[in-house]
Formats: sequence, structure tokens, C-alpha cells
Amino acid sequence: MKERLLKLLKKNRSKSVVSLIFDETMVALVRRDHDYFVVDRIVVSTASDWNNAAHDLIIKHQLSGYQVKIVLGHGSYQSLIIDQPNLGAEELPIALPFLIKDLVNDSPADLIADGFPSIVNGHLQVFVASRQLVTDIVLTCNNAGCNVNDVTVEDVVWSAFTDINRNQLIIHSDESDELQLTAFHEQNFCFQRQLRGVSLSTLDTSLVENRQQQLDNLALELQRSLDYISAQLRGDAINQLIISCNKQQNEKLAQELNQRLNINVKVIDDVAIDIDCNIYRLGWAALQRSSHSTLNLYRDSLLPLKEWVTFSNLAISWGILFIIFISWFGVNQWQNMEQQTQLDQQLSILAAEKQQLYLTTDKIASMVVDPVKASQVKKLETELVTKENALKAIYKHDDSLKVGYAELLNQLADASNGDISLQHIYVAGELMDLNGMARTPDAVPRWIGVFDRYSSLMNRRFQKMSLGRNDKNVVTFNLQAVKSQHVIEDFH
Repeated sequence: MKERLLKLLKKNRSKSVVSLIFDETMVALVRRDHDYFVVDRIVVSTASDWNNAAHDLIIKHQLSGYQVKIVLGHGSYQSLIIDQPNLGAEELPIALPFLIKDLVNDSPADLIADGFPSIVNGHLQVFVASRQLVTDIVLTCNNAGCNVNDVTVEDVVWSAFTDINRNQLIIHSDESDELQLTAFHEQNFCFQRQLRGVSLSTLDTSLVENRQQQLDNLALELQRSLDYISAQLRGDAINQLIISCNKQQNEKLAQELNQRLNINVKVIDDVAIDIDCNIYRLGWAALQRSSHSTLNLYRDSLLPLKEWVTFSNLAISWGILFIIFISWFGVNQWQNMEQQTQLDQQLSILAAEKQQLYLTTDKIASMVVDPVKASQVKKLETELVTKENALKAIYKHDDSLKVGYAELLNQLADASNGDISLQHIYVAGELMDLNGMARTPDAVPRWIGVFDRYSSLMNRRFQKMSLGRNDKNVVTFNLQAVKSQHVIEDFH
């Protein structure tokens, strides 16, 4: 039963994740739906059309509430290698834009970057993108009802098609048929380059001699890359080449390169029927990424901070506070009625006891003084004094309740200056505790300073005042009343 529940939870979680791939010529979508994948794409002319295309795909497939994984294609980011800085993992994303400012043309404030250790000891592999570009994508998804939690790049996600214990090179084509090389050392990105002058269209020539020449040139370029990577890996050479092209040339190209290279060449494995081109392969690879991936360009700071202390929120807070006051007043009135009923009962009992006392006194006065009767009279007098004292206490308690807290609450409301939002009020006799939110830290002492103008507030004393901020960066305060004769701090 437990295994079935875990499987169901895993399936529901997988349905709530979608990947969006932003290529120079299109925006693509990949989503897992049970045992198959839903794929779609919209062709764009420039990167400025990305946001509209992403919004249309989200609305079309009703993806509100989904977690989105973003993949940036070539041309929308830069790859750099710098000296390894002596920084922690949390400080690195903040410091990287400033560490690479001499290597890029943009200001550090306009960049977002992340990195991981390079295969070259003492160096860091860095990927950097435009902050505005990533922010626009994140806001587009957020406005469409989705939450972005992962932004990565094309070079990194190709690792999903490699083996953990092998060094492999992937040759893949983009929509313009240009060939790219990406190398991985045990699934860790280590090298990427574009094969200029060689494309699928040139390899598809009908002239055998030209085709053979192009294949020889391709093999030569690949061998040069393999030699370079082997030198970087210090002898731990690439031992397999994976072919991933969008046209029906994978098998033929693998056969030709197997004859020209001294490493094994194979066609990329098919992960699903619908994942039949490279842009969808990138989307599928993004869905396989864990939450602890080494590279993630997403930052919470990309989303604007939500302002909680707004006019509408304050109006709602005061409305809720007014309802609480009315409810409190109603409860107080009900308690007064209950106390009045008890008081009437005690008065009736007292009147009956007094009548009995008068009758007994008259009988005693008409009779000879008897020690026993004198003792009874003294006992009755003592009981009368006790009940009168109890009655006085009831009257005193009743007067306090009749005054109630309505005046106190009304004066608290009158003392408000719009900078204070109360969330909790505790009153017991002369003791009063308050806590809530304030627009600024100095608004709290100013507010307390006007208590002397109100009769129910002027004698209130506070032992302790504490100020802080909640997770939304809003100022919070807590005022505690004097609870003993030894006052530590008096803020009023």
C-alpha cells in the first residue's frame, strides 16, 4: 500500500512540471502526461517574441499552477572559464557578475551568472545571461500562473543523455543545421564548440566526392577536438561519440564516422516516441534535472517584492479589527448580562437573609436574653457581614465589567495614526499586551506617546517592547504589560 501511495505521489508530481526551451527560432514545450509526453512549439523571428510565445503555450495547455523549468538555447548566454574564487556556494552567484565584469560588455547589475568547478584544476566554469532577459521570462510565466524554479542552459542539459562512468562527446545540430560539439566527463560538462563550415546540408550533397570530402573534414575537426579534450582530461580520453541530429541521417552519419574515427560512434537513444528532435530532447532532459543541480540561473530576486503595507491591506486589516472589536463588545455585553443575573440572584438571597435576621432579632428582643440565642445572633451578624462584603466585591467587579473594554478599544482606534496595524490585543484588568505590524520602527513609540490623551490608556504601562521583521520584511512589534512591581523598562 505504501509503495502504491509513493508511486501515485511521484506521478502527480511529475504531471505538475513542464519545461520551456527558448531557441533562436522557436519556443518549445515538453510535459510528461502519464506514460507519454506532450510537446508543442511556436516559431519566433527574434528573442523579443519569446515572452508572447511562452505565454501562448502556457495558456493553450492550461498549465496554471505548474512548476516550470527553463532551458536557454545557444545565443542567449555566454560560457566563460575563470580562476576559482575563494567563495562559498551561497556567495558565488552574487559575486560572479562582478568577477567577470572585465570579460563581458554588460554591467554586473545587468547580468545573472552561476558556475561549477571546471575539469581544469583551480578554474570555474561560468555561464552568464542577461538579467533582463531571464527576468522577462520568469515574469511571463509567473503572470500566466506558473512558478519558475529552474533556469539552465543547453550545454548543461545534454548531460542527461550521457553515462555517469564514461567520457562522451555529443554532436548535435540546431534548427539551422549547424553542428555543435559538447563533451562530458562523467556527465559533467567540460567542452563545447561549433563546427564552422560543416552542416547537415553540406553533408547531404548528392555528389559522392563532395560528400566524402565533407565527411573527411568533419572527422578531422572531431579528431582535433578529441585530442584537445584528451589533453585537458590528462589522458582520460573521450571513449564514445553520440550522434543527435534532427534529420534522418543519424545512422548514416554514425556509420561514416565509425570508419574514420578510432572511438565508438552511436546514435542517441530514443527516450520516447514524441521526443523526436533536439529541441524536445532538451526539454526532456530539463525534466530530469534534480533540485540540487550544480547550475541554476534562477533567483528569487527576479520576481518583484510584494508590498504588504498597502492602502488596501491596511483597509482590510482595519475592517477585520473592527469586526473583532464588535465581536468583543458583544461578548462583553453578554458577560455583563450573565454577571447581572448572578448579582440579582445574590441580592434576592441577601434580602431574604436580612428579612430572616430582622425576624430573629425581633424574637430575641421580645425574649429574655439567652446566651445560646445571643451566640446565634452573633453568628447571624457575622454571616451578614460576610455576605455584605461579598456583595461589595460583586458590585465592584460588576462596575469594572460594566465599564468593559469598549471605551478602551474605541480609544485605541482613535489613537491610531495609520502607521500601526494591530493583530493581537490581550487585556486583563490594568494589564494590556499588544502586538502587530508597523509601517516604520519609530511609528511604535510615537503611537505610545499619544496614550496620555486618553483616559483608558494613560495609566497603561509596558514592561517590554520588542521590534523585528517578518519574512516579508515588514516591521513587527510586541508590547508586554507590567506583570510585577519590579518594572524593568517603561516605554510609556
